[in-house]
Amino acid sequence: MDENLTMIKKQLQRVKIIVLMLALMLAIGTGYSLEKIAAAQSATQAQLPTPQDLSRTFVGIAKQVKPAVVNIDTVEEVKRSTSSRQSNPIPFFDFGDSVPRRQRGTGSGVIISQDGYILTNNHVAGNASKLKVKLTDGREFTAKLVGSDPETDLAVIKIDAQSLPFAKLGDSEKVEQGEWVIALGSPFGLEQTMTAGIVSALGRDLGAQAQFTKFIQTDASINPGNSGGPLVNMNGEIIGINSMIFSRSGASEGVGFAIPSSLASKVYSQIVKNGKVTRAYLGVNPRDLTPAIARSLGYKGGTTGALIANIPSQSGPAAKAGLQSGDIITEVDGKAIKTSKELVETVADLPVGKQINLKFVREGTEQSANVVLAERPKLSDNNEEQPEENEEENSTDNELGISVVTVTPQMASQLNLKVNTGVVVQAVKSDSPAAEAGLQRGVVIHRVEGKLVRNRAEWMSAIASLKGQKEIALQIERSGGQFDFVTVTLD
Repeated sequence: MDENLTMIKKQLQRVKIIVLMLALMLAIGTGYSLEKIAAAQSATQAQLPTPQDLSRTFVGIAKQVKPAVVNIDTVEEVKRSTSSRQSNPIPFFDFGDSVPRRQRGTGSGVIISQDGYILTNNHVAGNASKLKVKLTDGREFTAKLVGSDPETDLAVIKIDAQSLPFAKLGDSEKVEQGEWVIALGSPFGLEQTMTAGIVSALGRDLGAQAQFTKFIQTDASINPGNSGGPLVNMNGEIIGINSMIFSRSGASEGVGFAIPSSLASKVYSQIVKNGKVTRAYLGVNPRDLTPAIARSLGYKGGTTGALIANIPSQSGPAAKAGLQSGDIITEVDGKAIKTSKELVETVADLPVGKQINLKFVREGTEQSANVVLAERPKLSDNNEEQPEENEEENSTDNELGISVVTVTPQMASQLNLKVNTGVVVQAVKSDSPAAEAGLQRGVVIHRVEGKLVRNRAEWMSAIASLKGQKEIALQIERSGGQFDFVTVTLD
């Protein structure tokens, strides 16, 4: 047994020697001497950054960017309850505790030009009646609001000064996940605070609250008061404006969001030039497609495209061009449209007054139309009625969990309907598929899986024909004549 083990060890030793000789022959054959190989290894090790190198980089960025970062103190006329502070995402605006008629806050900003233009957040400066800016050298200035854009949460303010230090807007389109970044600002009023982290994610879509913004996500520590401060790369360039966080406590939990500099640059340029931001729009309420809705409309393109759920005004561009609720937009001037958000963003970037060509699908047939874009209305306060509480009813018409009645002329008048037929939802059972889909009392249903429903009898017939189907597409009309599509998913 010992002899066999000795033999195996000797054979392994011979193999090692042979491999080493082959490696040496290969090095000599390709012109690499042992000295060259050793030198290359030494050079590679010499090029590797040390912790001291990284530390010096951070120090250099601080010296470069900090002089352009400002603290902003504001006074705002109170028009809402401070309970809004508890919603998520949480803006970094630090309101005071005592707010009888006015409230004071603090935020951050960054100087973009040597003549005093400062970029910050709309929720910092947009509604302020007084703005005081403090520079890193201790000087204080009263600032004026040049303009703001609530839809991107950006604002530009200006102070009367010259030869100021300023920071450069970089190209956020070149940013990659995993890059080191630095956040600067005044968290909790602590001026000139600097924190570091990485780019956690790119292109974050946070829904309707930020229609035009695909955020940069970072784990750099940012807190209330950091709002409007810059997020910079390792070249000291601004690649984002810190805007919001996701947090259960109100403080940093490692999930912060910055508005990309590519978008901030566009907004900044428009505000400085015109005092406001203008965007084009079609005059439609678009929705993403679901398989059930696509099927009900006879659409063969899967879920790619933007569904026109409603056309709110007959004087808008889409209505004038003959577009209708239920049309599915697939192209804008030759550019393919995959989602409703992509449609809004694509149109918003086009000039107001431009005539564009739309391709869309109606009842399974591809069509086109020329549309002259109008200016997008300003974002206004939400005047929509609050959803009514679902009324539970022990007996409902179907497994959807709703009961309906035929729309009468009186109901149509009271609800201000555009279509005077259909069935109106009388009750929605809690925890039912209809409740999960967002159906509420007072909603009128016009189509079930593309089939026209004009009364309760046709409703019952349409539902009965769908036995075993797990997803049901409905075209509905809300009070005030607002059309929409919903998908009800059955268990």
